[in-house]
Amino acid sequence: MSGILIIRLKGLGDIVHLIPSLRMLRQKYSDLPLALLCQKPFGQIIPPELNVTVFEIAPHAGVVETFRLLRLLRREKFEYLFDLFANSRTAVISLLSGARQRFGFDYRVRRHAYHQTFSPPDPNLHLMSLFARFFSNFGFAGEISHPQLKPPESKVVNDFFAAELPDRPLLAINPHTTYPSKAWPEEYFVEFIKLWFGSTEKKVLVTWGPGEIEAAKRIIDAAGKEKCLLQPPVKIMEFADLLKRLDFFLTGDTGPMNIAWAVDTPTIALFGPTTRKAVAPSGDRHMTLFNPQVECLQCHLEQCSHKTCMYSMKPEWVFKQIKSKYNLK
Repeated sequence: MSGILIIRLKGLGDIVHLIPSLRMLRQKYSDLPLALLCQKPFGQIIPPELNVTVFEIAPHAGVVETFRLLRLLRREKFEYLFDLFANSRTAVISLLSGARQRFGFDYRVRRHAYHQTFSPPDPNLHLMSLFARFFSNFGFAGEISHPQLKPPESKVVNDFFAAELPDRPLLAINPHTTYPSKAWPEEYFVEFIKLWFGSTEKKVLVTWGPGEIEAAKRIIDAAGKEKCLLQPPVKIMEFADLLKRLDFFLTGDTGPMNIAWAVDTPTIALFGPTTRKAVAPSGDRHMTLFNPQVECLQCHLEQCSHKTCMYSMKPEWVFKQIKSKYNLK
């Protein structure tokens, strides 16, 4: 075999869930070139010991960049291509990649870009299991387990902890989401910080990513700077190192939720419009919160006029669930 190319453009959490399958492939085919095509900058999360060549493409890459990428892929002469995204863009990339055997999902017209396709028995399988079944369907089977992400120690994070000397237990919040309907209201995070500080007298770390720092600062200003810490600027693996050092992480359904789970930090995930079964952090150390009385749960709408699923989870209730789960006084 001359190599395997795997395509999964986004998002960051999806790439985290792909790591167990990448590890399985690397263990079974130790001498085989293994490559991943994903969206920038998500390739940074791939553990270097897996020896995966990462090709990244910009989220809104134009024709010129796409054809430049195709030249690179064709030069590698991959024997196998697995398209785990299979939208119209990746179907075209697959078709023109030069790979001798192409595999993808059985999606309408796009199925014709592949030699063989896969229809999952349950489209809402946990992503880690879905990816494993995808590979197994084409004869690339093996054992998978928790992503076991072990980021190296970061100087930026070391310096931050040395300067701030945060008390324990250290809880961080992630108040940001990729679209509005799955966001917990900012004022709820503010109230939660006040509840946490009032009960524990410990500061809350407020996290942020690209384009999110102003929202993080708004929350800190509203809650009171004496109750909060602001995360320093970090890259993806530095952020994973930071999450690894927490005692608890409160977040919506986001990429950081998946990273926290992958480094095995106790994660409290707030769910509403998205499918919990597919991505919620599994295991006794973690907790998924949602309001089962909301009839339109898991609607997958990105915009919502009422946001009942998220607004009905009051800060007092969330705080009570966390205290009970983790035996906090």
